[in-house]
Amino acid sequence: MSLSVKKLLIKKNSSLTDALKQLGKTGLRCLIVIDNKNKYLGTITDGDIRREILINKDFRRKIDNVYNSKSTFLTTSNFNKLTANKLIEKKSLALIPIINKNFNVVDYYNFYNIPHGIDEKNLVIIMAGGEGKRLRPLTSILPKPLIPVKGKPVILHIMNLFKSNGLNNFLISINQKNKVLKSYLSQLKSNYELDFIEENTPLGTAGALKKISKVKKPFFIVNCDNLFKINPKDFLNFHNENKNSLTLVASIKKFNIPYGVCTINKKRGRLLKMEEKPSQSVLANTGFYICEPSVLNCLPKKNRFGMNDLINVLQKKRKKIGVFPIKDIEWQDTGNWPDYMKTINTK
Repeated sequence: MSLSVKKLLIKKNSSLTDALKQLGKTGLRCLIVIDNKNKYLGTITDGDIRREILINKDFRRKIDNVYNSKSTFLTTSNFNKLTANKLIEKKSLALIPIINKNFNVVDYYNFYNIPHGIDEKNLVIIMAGGEGKRLRPLTSILPKPLIPVKGKPVILHIMNLFKSNGLNNFLISINQKNKVLKSYLSQLKSNYELDFIEENTPLGTAGALKKISKVKKPFFIVNCDNLFKINPKDFLNFHNENKNSLTLVASIKKFNIPYGVCTINKKRGRLLKMEEKPSQSVLANTGFYICEPSVLNCLPKKNRFGMNDLINVLQKKRKKIGVFPIKDIEWQDTGNWPDYMKTINTK
């Protein structure tokens, strides 16, 4: 059953955050932008929003300069499904707004009838073979993936994020010596479809990919010490829309520099300006990725390598690598003591 068109309408003075929240509720990839008199202005997609955030690193900006004012629409007088289907396939549209002669949005057409989304066959690879050195002495007792957060092992939080969104096909990379972790996870097989990659020696954050074969769909890779408050479906849609070979999730982090920062004329060595205690926004890699199956043909020759090594190889081969930006509060790192304590003390 299709959504009411009212749930897809958003005012042009709304923020990027408002738009993302509304998209999350609809399960679709596109909203219809209207003015204060409810007149049609255009459309905005999740991809439009994320690209704007990547440029300005700010979720608070308004959508009025971001939406597509030249988006495709049909009128009530000329609408027919055949035309709509051709337009959607030709332009790869998420939906087509339908407006009346007064430019009011009265309906929309979605060829797919259901939202684009994830497939239960999309593999989720969890990298859980690390030693957890940054969390010692706690990890001398428990394997890092079993460290408790809110009464559950961190790896269970990760698996539940995917399962609650229709993904239940897990491949977990573990240290061959870690019998405790394997024993715990094996008991979950009645509720989770999972298998193991056993590392005889540490393979790095991406080395286990060499043991993967027969992957036909984009697959997720996530480190076992990261918690997220995002929908994997949105991440996958962004990856597909941008036709990336690899897409990584990056969190926008703001840092306050406790000094006056000098800008210098490089040729003359003279001070141009000094900014007192400025704040700086950066995009921090969170350890969450989507890869195309073709990436497996580009793995570095060495057996032990990290995701940074793989990304370097892909860049040299001119493969398209994308960045999916999220808010700071949508990512929690539990892999070191300060961040772990912050996570368990956050309500």
